[in-house]
Amino acid sequence: IQKLEGKSVRIHGYVIPLDVDGWAWALSAYPFSSCFFCGGAGKESVMSLQISKQLDLDTDEVKEFVGILRLHSDPEGLTYVLENAKLVH
Repeated sequence: IQKLEGKSVRIHGYVIPLDVDGWAWALSAYPFSSCFFCGGAGKESVMSLQISKQLDLDTDEVKEFVGILRLHSDPEGLTYVLENAKLVH
């Protein structure tokens, strides 16, 4: 995965809202009930999406995004971040 640091990647997963306004989202390998936040999956199964516009999505919709992969070692934050994330479909 380190070879992908700073490169454009395309990834799909379950969208998980992190706020009520549609600005903060995570993308999970598992639905909300089984994800890192609620269901005990590992931290490596979720990534933060850095977006430039609000999204109107429902929890657990499977969506695909493209953006620049960043790896973070901050124990407070998520390991994977998708910068400039754009919804593909």
